[in-house]
Amino acid sequence: MVAKARGSSDGTRRKVEQALEHCLEWSKLGRHRKVVAEVDRTLPVLSDHPQLEATLLIWKAQALLAMGYPDQALPPATRSWELDPSPHACHLKSNALEALGNLDDSEDLLRMGWRLFPEAVHLPVQLAVVLSDQARHPEALDVLDEIEVDERIPADLQVFLFGMRSNLLAAMGRWAEADEALRDGLGFHPESELLADAHEALKHARRRARAEDALAASWRHELTAIDGVGGEVDDAIVRCGAVNELPELVTLAARRLWRAFVEQEDPKLHAPDPWSAALVLAILEIDGDQRTTASIARSVRSNPSSVRTVLSRLRDFLSSLDDEIRMRAFAAHRNPRLDGVPPTPRFNERPADVVPFPDR
Repeated sequence: MVAKARGSSDGTRRKVEQALEHCLEWSKLGRHRKVVAEVDRTLPVLSDHPQLEATLLIWKAQALLAMGYPDQALPPATRSWELDPSPHACHLKSNALEALGNLDDSEDLLRMGWRLFPEAVHLPVQLAVVLSDQARHPEALDVLDEIEVDERIPADLQVFLFGMRSNLLAAMGRWAEADEALRDGLGFHPESELLADAHEALKHARRRARAEDALAASWRHELTAIDGVGGEVDDAIVRCGAVNELPELVTLAARRLWRAFVEQEDPKLHAPDPWSAALVLAILEIDGDQRTTASIARSVRSNPSSVRTVLSRLRDFLSSLDDEIRMRAFAAHRNPRLDGVPPTPRFNERPADVVPFPDR
């Protein structure tokens, strides 16, 4: 009986090894549906082999994520994590949770995985990405500070880390440190075109930021106070910008548009919030930002229909202006007074794109 059981176990292991070979081959070819089918075909024989089952489920979860099905990837990733907690299972489950919008659960899982597997560098990297995507830049930077960049980390991930650090520092306005991070990266990887391009883009981004600050300062200085209901609209614009986390330049442009419109028109005001939403939308349209009327209207608790009515009047007003005047007076990020340099490339893309996954 013992020999028979051992023979059965050996046979099962060989089936799993063959399945893993197929999964590796098909994954490299991008044939993710074949990976899922192979795993589903092999799983029924693994009821008494939790570690082997966990390994195969990792491949299934990875394939489903690659196909863009995080909702379907979450159950196998969760099951793998429960059967045999591993860095890969943690990585995949957190990816699925993040894609489904469960950011708190994704963060908690990554922190747990990092404690359990301190050598699994892709877990803190992914944690930094999750934090950065929520604009929690100081926290993301703190995570990166705890990652020691040395020869144990693949070269492409080292480049990613130097670039992401620079990106976070730039987002926080710490330009000199951002520049230093890229210079450090180029010291280790002088052949990296990505870091070289990012370094050049950082210089342009810094000049762009200075130009935006200068434009905002000049607009701030030019704005005159408005009394009465007009002042209420002005205040509502500021609230609308804050609620929607818009740059100050957009808010200032909307306030400038409001003053120009009042000078030429005689608007009958019943409530300030629909006007604030419409003014912000008008500026976003000039900048090519296609936010929906409904989303901006809901953010200030206004009826989208009322906002559209006001927005139509603002569009008519703007269309009556010369194109160059309209852009110089009211465009925020597409204003001709700015140099139009594109923003610094982001480095906080999916860590799975730069970390070899999964290892065999």
